[in-house]
Amino acid sequence: MSPGRYAAACYVALLLLQPVWLGLLTAPLGKQSWGLALAATAPLLLPLRGILAGKLRSMTWGGYLLVFYFVIGVMEAWINPAQRTPALLQIALALLYVTFLVLLSRRSPRAD
Repeated sequence: MSPGRYAAACYVALLLLQPVWLGLLTAPLGKQSWGLALAATAPLLLPLRGILAGKLRSMTWGGYLLVFYFVIGVMEAWINPAQRTPALLQIALALLYVTFLVLLSRRSPRAD
């Protein structure tokens, strides 16, 4: 598999983690919140089509977007021990996505 496919898999896994973590598991607020799950999932849907198509521009914008999810994951892992496992998973998926994105961008030919 190419780095682009791995990056897309990480992105989709992070997309699926949001409703599971915030809607099904006990959320950071102490109860299940489908409104919070929807608010956390909706921004991830914006570049999804381009990411699944392997478009570098969409994947780059997805990387910018995942910075916020990385920060939220770090904050939850640091502050809330009960949420540490899903928060660390969110951090790992965001870091893996960016790593595969860097590998993909190094392989892609540049248009000067």
